[in-house]
Amino acid sequence: MQTTSVRRRRRTGCVVGLVLAVALLVGGTLLADRVTRGVAEDVAADAVRQKTSATAVRVTVEGFPFLTQLARGTLDDVRVRATSATLRGLDVTDLRIAATGVAVREPRGAEHVRATATVPTAALEDLLRERTGWDLALRVDGDRLVAEGVAAGVPAALTLTLAAAGADGVTAAIESATLGGLTIDAGVLPDGLASRITELRLTDRLPAGARVTAATVEADGVHLAVELDDLTLDDL
Repeated sequence: MQTTSVRRRRRTGCVVGLVLAVALLVGGTLLADRVTRGVAEDVAADAVRQKTSATAVRVTVEGFPFLTQLARGTLDDVRVRATSATLRGLDVTDLRIAATGVAVREPRGAEHVRATATVPTAALEDLLRERTGWDLALRVDGDRLVAEGVAAGVPAALTLTLAAAGADGVTAAIESATLGGLTIDAGVLPDGLASRITELRLTDRLPAGARVTAATVEADGVHLAVELDDLTLDDL
C-alpha cells in the first residue's frame, strides 16, 4: 500500500511539473511576443517622427502572434496615430493611418495604406498664398471656404467649394465672388486668380499614386481621406 501511494505521488508530481513547464514556456513566449511587439512599435514611431516631424505618435501592430509576422517579414495590419505632422511641407493634424502588408525589411513600406488627416485653415492659407500670390484669409462657412483679401486696394471675397478628385487630388471651384462688395463673374478677377485657385489640388504634397477619396470642409479645416498602394517609407 505504501509503495502504491508513493508511486501515485510521483506520477502526480510529474504531471504537475509538466503542466508548470508548459505554462512557463507558453507564458515566456507570450512575454517575448509582447516585448518584441512593443520594441517594434517604438522603432516604427521613431521612424514616423523623423520622416514627418509628427507629434504624439502612437503605432500599434495588430494581430497575433507578432513573432510569426516578424519572421516572415510582413506585418498584417499596422495603425498609426499622430496629433500633428508635416507631409511634404503641408501641416496636418489628427493624422490616422491604417496600413496592411507592411514590409519590415528594406525597402520598408506597405501594400495598401488608408490615411485620414485634417488640413487646418492656417495651412490652407499658406498654400493659397503660395499658389495665387494673393494674401488671402480663410474662414469656414458651413461646408464651404471663404477667402477674403484686397485686390488693387479693393476688398475681394471668394466662396470656394472643395471636392475629392482621386488621383488629381482636390478640386477647388469658385462658387461666388465679390469685388468691392459687388458680385462679379469669377472669370474677371485680376491676376488670373480664378485659374490659380484650381491649382490647390495638393497632388504635389502627397506621395505619388495617392488618391484623395474624401475632402470635406469642417470647422477646423479640411478633412481628407487618402488611399495608396505599394507605398514605401521614402515616399513620405
